[in-house]
This record gives sequence, structure tokens and C-alpha cells, in this order.
Amino acid sequence: MSKETLSPKQKAFVRFYIETANASEAYRRAYNAGNMGANAIHVAACKLLKHPKVTIMKQALDEKANLETLLTLEQHMSELKTLREMAKTNGQMSAAIKAEELRGKLRRFYVEQVEHGTAHEFDGMSIDELRAYVAEESKALGLSPEQIPTKSSRRPTNGGGNGTRH
Repeated sequence: MSKETLSPKQKAFVRFYIETANASEAYRRAYNAGNMGANAIHVAACKLLKHPKVTIMKQALDEKANLETLLTLEQHMSELKTLREMAKTNGQMSAAIKAEELRGKLRRFYVEQVEHGTAHEFDGMSIDELRAYVAEESKALGLSPEQIPTKSSRRPTNGGGNGTRH
């Protein structure tokens, strides 16, 4: 085997790595690893990933995949634009708005926020339990205590702040 090219197994390893994003799984698929332990497979796969020719092939395939994704996105955006224009021409404004909304979602102009939990999840908690829960969740999110809103840091919503109307 020439030092300038990869072996068929090395090429297969790179393709499987691109497909699975898992070096150990790619190694198992490309090589006869039936008698190897998980740790030995992991070590061999990591060594292969560091091989200069493997790195070059991996980068080339990554770039190709990124380009194909970009072209697919642009084609999708173009099709949605065509559908929007057709809907506008036919007076179907709801369909036109929906097509434009989908274009915005593809470009990540809109971020859908989803809350996970159950109704009345916090009803049985005391104020101290709620504060502890907020502190724990905030810490998990990487927020410092100064970044957590407190009762004193909130602005009054009725303008007066004392509960009476003016």
C-alpha cells in the first residue's frame, strides 16, 4: 500500500464515521473487530482519526455534506417562495403566510419555545421549596445567583407599585 493513499478499510472507516459520528462504531463496521474489546476498539478508532490522510478525507467529506445540505436548504427556500407567490396570486393569504413562516423557520428567524412539565406542578411547594428549585435549575443552566430575578428586582406592573390604581 502506498503512503499517499488510504486503504479500502481506512476509507470505509471514514465513510462510516461520517454516517454514524461514532468512531468506535465506524471501526467495528470497517474492520474485523469481533475479537476486540470495547476499549481496544475505541483506542484503535481514535488512532485512526488522528491519521493525517484520514483527517483530510474526513474534512473533505464533511465539507461535501455541508455543501449538499446548504444546496438542499436553498432549494427548499426557493420552493417555499414559489408556493407563497402562487398562494398570493390565488388570494390564499393563509397559505402564503404559512409558506413565509416556514421560510423563516428554516432560516431560524423563529425559535419555538416548549415548556416541559405538568399543570399545577408547583402548587404544593412552599416559597422556600420554589426558591430552592429555581436556584437548582438556574445553577444547572449555568446562571449565577445575581442573574436570577428576585421579587425586589421586578418592576411594578401597574405603575404605582402599591396595588392601588391612580
